Amino acid sequence: MAIGFAINPALALLKGAGRDARPLLVRAGLSEEHTGDYALRRVPSAAQARFLEYAAEALGDSALGLHLAAGGDPRTVGLAFYVGAAAKTLGEALELMTRYVSIADECARLTLAPQPDGVALEYRFVGLPRHLLRQQAEFALAMAINAIRFASGREIRPVRVRFVHVRTSDLKDFVRFFGCPVEFNAPCDHLAFSRETLALPLITADPQLLLTLRPICEAEAGAPKTRAGFLRASVESEVQRLLPQGHANIETVAKALGLSVRTLSRNLAAEGSAFTEIMDELRHTLALQYLKEPNLPLAQIAWLLGYGTATSFTHAFRRWAGRPPSVVRSERCGLREGAYGPPGANGASG
Repeated sequence: MAIGFAINPALALLKGAGRDARPLLVRAGLSEEHTGDYALRRVPSAAQARFLEYAAEALGDSALGLHLAAGGDPRTVGLAFYVGAAAKTLGEALELMTRYVSIADECARLTLAPQPDGVALEYRFVGLPRHLLRQQAEFALAMAINAIRFASGREIRPVRVRFVHVRTSDLKDFVRFFGCPVEFNAPCDHLAFSRETLALPLITADPQLLLTLRPICEAEAGAPKTRAGFLRASVESEVQRLLPQGHANIETVAKALGLSVRTLSRNLAAEGSAFTEIMDELRHTLALQYLKEPNLPLAQIAWLLGYGTATSFTHAFRRWAGRPPSVVRSERCGLREGAYGPPGANGASG
């Protein structure tokens, strides 16, 4: 579950564009019981992520997540923002964010990784397939920068920004907002900061507020419960990472997840899945995403999906969609994601 803080601004944009948001909400898994002020209620994390994807398509804005966060109010994140903003320095705030981010989103995980030039704030999603989180990931990292700038009173710029997913359009918007190099198709999602930046004081620092909030945050940040589909989502995320390297096999994935091949297969079967089925459906879903990128050649798409040649990719795509990828790409402008998708492509677990 997550606070629905990304939904309200998307709804406002849809309304301003004269688009009916109700079909998108229902399609994302947000039923009538979720209507109202989403920033004041918790919704399924997967549903919020799907809704952002559908809203981006409806609005024709492939960088919707970035644009929403750039104009958003970080205070809508709630308790997790206020405890970080009460810290003395940015470095202390980042440490608090890593500890309490799950209050805002149970599927979010942050870690601080030392870098030669400072530290990287690495962002992971647990229990959600990473390939369905393009808008959510861009929103999350941009909102983190927005919150840092709000609390510091400075136009903080990271050293670099990285995203796992592929993007070939709207790149200037990302560089303009973050003010640093932005890399896509990276090993992980992260924001890197220099040591000098970490030492900067926060104008929102409030030791007494921090003392008051920490016990509340400790009580709220308990370990999330594992839900059905959790393992499949973890496998999908690991396969996506390994596909371009040519190492997306069950042995490598099982090792990365700390499981034996036999245990992984047995546990997937208990969820009604199989490794080969997951990889095939994931390749199809990713192919449909990549075909939306106008500057991504078919040969590079084949490489991203772990195929040795573009011909191999074309054969596989014909099997999925009944037509070659070049034909589907020509239709993508007016085609909703998932129209030719594999079973379950629009109903992600998590």
